[in-house]
Amino acid sequence: MFKKEIRHSIWALILLSAGGLLLHIRIHPPTAEIFFWVPVACGALSIVALPAMFNYRATAPWAYLLNIAIVAIGTVAMAWHSVEHWEGPVTWDAILLKSTLADILVLAAKLPLGQQILRCFRRGRTAES
Repeated sequence: MFKKEIRHSIWALILLSAGGLLLHIRIHPPTAEIFFWVPVACGALSIVALPAMFNYRATAPWAYLLNIAIVAIGTVAMAWHSVEHWEGPVTWDAILLKSTLADILVLAAKLPLGQQILRCFRRGRTAES
């Protein structure tokens, strides 16, 4: 299905995206608010479109840019949500444990995966499809 050299990285991207999407749907059901559909769309792109695009040399750079855009959208949205619903004083404990920082860091893990896949194509280690 996926090229041997990038198979594990693509599966890691799929599983990370699926976990984030399911977690988001559990915490913020899309039926509750129209704004909650944005992560569902980004998650679906990350699970279906990105792996397919990363699998081919011609579309891998576009997949890399789309991956960065999805991470940026998610980071800004989660940070905004955290600030909007902030309660109590701003302390290190609150920033580390009561904000969406942990969620943002999990989302940011998609960046090095995309970079690793793109580097395989740049080095010419994958066969042309």
